[in-house]
Amino acid sequence: MFGQDGVIETIKNLVEPTLEALGYDLLEIKLVVTHGRRTLRIFIDKPGGVTVEDCAHASRAIGSILDEEGLFDERYYLEISSPGAERPLREPHEFEHFKGRKVFVRLKRPMLGKVEFRGLIDDFVDNSLHLKVEGGDILIIGFEDIAAARLSL
Repeated sequence: MFGQDGVIETIKNLVEPTLEALGYDLLEIKLVVTHGRRTLRIFIDKPGGVTVEDCAHASRAIGSILDEEGLFDERYYLEISSPGAERPLREPHEFEHFKGRKVFVRLKRPMLGKVEFRGLIDDFVDNSLHLKVEGGDILIIGFEDIAAARLSL
């Protein structure tokens, strides 16, 4: 069953309520195999960032749930992690969550002759990023026009 698309959705449905009750946001679930080692990676976040203790706490809670459900019939490793200081932004709610933070944005097609911008998230409304760039100008970028975005230090 490991590696099937439905497994990620099943895992999400099992662990997300527990993570939310513990004060964490579930950001991403990945199933990977590296050098024959099967790993379930779960990325979490919370206001103020995630500590090593947070990862250990979430790991114990999630590990118990997954063990009880018996989803995997083979050995796997569970990794709980923070997305990092320069985490990717993939969903509209993430832009809303990080309002006021610096971001790097790469567009699918040029705007003002450029495809890459750095600035502050001024707002995210009507499915559009309002990006305050150097000089104080606000660029309005449709979410569908963003090829990639990440927090920037």
